Amino acid sequence: MLDSTPKKKLALCIPTPGDVHELFEMYSDPRLAEGDPLIAHPSIEHTEAVLRRRIAEWTLHGHGPWVLRTLHGDQAGEFVGIGGCSLLADTAWNLAFSLRPQDWGRGYAQEVAAAGMERAHAIRPDLPITAVVATRNTRSQRAVERAGLHTVWQGPDSHDPDPTATILLYADRVLSDEQIYVLTR
Repeated sequence: MLDSTPKKKLALCIPTPGDVHELFEMYSDPRLAEGDPLIAHPSIEHTEAVLRRRIAEWTLHGHGPWVLRTLHGDQAGEFVGIGGCSLLADTAWNLAFSLRPQDWGRGYAQEVAAAGMERAHAIRPDLPITAVVATRNTRSQRAVERAGLHTVWQGPDSHDPDPTATILLYADRVLSDEQIYVLTR
């Protein structure tokens, strides 16, 4: 009998301060920000602050985004990105991932989405899994939809200075108006 389990390509690593330079290099790549300019990191200090929050998520919630590295046997290799689920306002798990542009199209987003959703459901199954995606970020939209989430709301992006910018809220279940409000403000 053949094993139909997909072969894992990624080492999922809890972030450490030592990841800052690779994260900054990725987040300062203009190709990454084409779909969502708000994810660009303008300075290493910005990346350090974001990384501190990611590390704190693991301490507070026992889950958060992983630093993603290629998997070679049982060893973590080259940096490819960051992704997983974060707890948002004790209302939902938010699925998000950012990959180096040279690693797009290799199935990494699907692997980290599945792992993040599985762990989030194991920790707090009562909470929905959501994803907030810029409408212009069609690559992320496709990845989130392949992960099994569906659009539950579309509206203005309150964080983008562009008044025409909109976002899509995806979820694995129906959300209340209050949940939508908290997750999109």
